[in-house]
Amino acid sequence: MNIKIIFPDTGIEEMKITDILVKEGEKITKEQSIIMVESDKTSMEIPSNHSGIVKKILVSVGEKICKGNIILEILNEQQEKDDFINKKKLQEDKILFTALRIPNIGMQVMKVIKILVKKNDLIIENQSLLMIQNKKNIFEIASLYSGIIKKININIHDIIKSNDIFMYINYLKKDNKNLDIKTFIKNNNFIKNNINSIFDKKLYIHTSPIVRKIARKLKINLNNIKASGLKNRITKEDILKYIENKNKDKDIMNNISNNSLINYKIFGAYEKINLNNIQKISGKNLTNNWKNIPHVTQHIEADITELEKFRIKKNIEFLKNKNNIKLTLLSFIIKTCACALKKYPNFNSSLSDNNEILILKKYFNIGIAINTNKGLFVPVIFDVLNKNINKISEIILNLADKAKNYKLNPNDVKGGCFTISNLGQFKGNFFTPIINAPEVAILGISQAETKPIWDISSQQFLPKLILPLSLSYDHRVINGVEGINFLNYICSLLSDIRNILI
Repeated sequence: MNIKIIFPDTGIEEMKITDILVKEGEKITKEQSIIMVESDKTSMEIPSNHSGIVKKILVSVGEKICKGNIILEILNEQQEKDDFINKKKLQEDKILFTALRIPNIGMQVMKVIKILVKKNDLIIENQSLLMIQNKKNIFEIASLYSGIIKKININIHDIIKSNDIFMYINYLKKDNKNLDIKTFIKNNNFIKNNINSIFDKKLYIHTSPIVRKIARKLKINLNNIKASGLKNRITKEDILKYIENKNKDKDIMNNISNNSLINYKIFGAYEKINLNNIQKISGKNLTNNWKNIPHVTQHIEADITELEKFRIKKNIEFLKNKNNIKLTLLSFIIKTCACALKKYPNFNSSLSDNNEILILKKYFNIGIAINTNKGLFVPVIFDVLNKNINKISEIILNLADKAKNYKLNPNDVKGGCFTISNLGQFKGNFFTPIINAPEVAILGISQAETKPIWDISSQQFLPKLILPLSLSYDHRVINGVEGINFLNYICSLLSDIRNILI
């Protein structure tokens, strides 16, 4: 009996498969990892919930996968494995697997406008499989073989080029006479008989080569342009009007990459390095957050002289008592931020999608940005307000270890109210952290340094350990007065940690 292994609910809508850890015919055990997946926030291994023998893998590296998708099928009996192998061997005596590729018809790119077959269809040599179009013509692509469609690699509206694989078939040898091929012959005049319906469904767009060139360069979907020409033809004036309207929101300009026009070779040697998936998705999210959220960043310096003395003293005590706990400065900052969120609730909120409702959260979860070789992760510490400094320090170490070993699970990276970006281990001063939407604020921490600060009571300069803080917030939700009050409150807590108890 075949068992289907289903992709579980990870709490993330869609993830990308980065590796397949098993192969067909392999014996696997329950809880054995079968695939590796990642999103913009985490990377994880997905285990099998059954033992057995892998019969068929239904996914591939690079595919997107979500809850309920079938990953693979397994056999749970050795006899079924033997039957499967013997059956497969018999099939391979009559069937060869082959890939069908787009032939070279002299055009760089073409668009798929119709797929004429479906998976498991029986086809014959010279049977039409799909229709494609270039700037001027529509073509039928026919099969070079008879066989059964195993997999279709394309969809309608996909852009393809010569030599791309568009289908896989089980290629039937000519001596296989058990199949009634003639019953599967289709009308060879498909285009002639259906050309009107093709145009009616707007699979073909009437326009000139110059309009198509403009659309390609600016990444414009011609289906979105209202045509004013004869027979619903898109004119040059139509696309220019469309660009003019879109430019008001600067959407077109954001899609134009001037970097792609630079010939780096004329300046010297260079190297191209592909970004990993996490870096790509994180970069896209950061760009969207920076573009869509009106950021304001305010800076302040906090006196942590007494706090640092207290922290060092407690760590020495823990060491003497052989306690594995090590208090970090970050743990104190996380605790103070939770207290500040409670005092200033607008910072613990999110805007609704229509920007008309403010959602005030009654929980206090703080995210901490952690840099790894694969990119930035933001795991979350939950219910900070009800945790002591010792527990927060312990959780920080645990999350940092999981992040650097890519062991974070989806529950570790969701539910945050406020984020802290800590650059304290690097030399530098203030910076502008980017808000982690749908949150409305983020705190940046720079490296603390000792400075001479004028002391009013002693009338002299005293050495003080000063911590630079940078607060970015969404100006639609928080105004400047609230921003500076929030920072001053954090500074008051850090300067005398006993204030947390008040």
